[in-house]
Amino acid sequence: MITNVHETIQDGLSLLNAQHHSCVAYCTHGLYTSQAMGIRPLIQPINKDAMFFKDAIVIDKVIGKSAAMLLIYGQAQAIHAQIISEHALHCLKQSNIQVSYDTLVPYIQNNDRTGMCPMEATVLNIDDPYEGLLALRTKIQELMALKTSQ
Repeated sequence: MITNVHETIQDGLSLLNAQHHSCVAYCTHGLYTSQAMGIRPLIQPINKDAMFFKDAIVIDKVIGKSAAMLLIYGQAQAIHAQIISEHALHCLKQSNIQVSYDTLVPYIQNNDRTGMCPMEATVLNIDDPYEGLLALRTKIQELMALKTSQ
């Protein structure tokens, strides 16, 4: 477990911004970075190892409720978001994860900014992190099936 969370978050923010990452995580097994968008940087490692983020300090550009649920499920130690939704903040405050952020927004917008992010909408009324993970996996499969049929 990392003890100086604030210092680690500052280092992570520098790395996030300097190298155009979407997510930086200081995990017990080493540094993890991703430039992928959406919840991909979180769900892909969790799909391979449910405890990938256990005790990690995660710095992310955008944290909606879907990302928050994934990190609660994965037992992260602390999260810093450049942008966080009210839904995510509420969810994280009910967990044992330390949370800090730069900007609080009512909800995370979809890519064309016409409404709520479909991932956040998927877990909006779910409180259990494991149920959230299952719902997100199902939603991703549905979206991928739509893309391949077009």
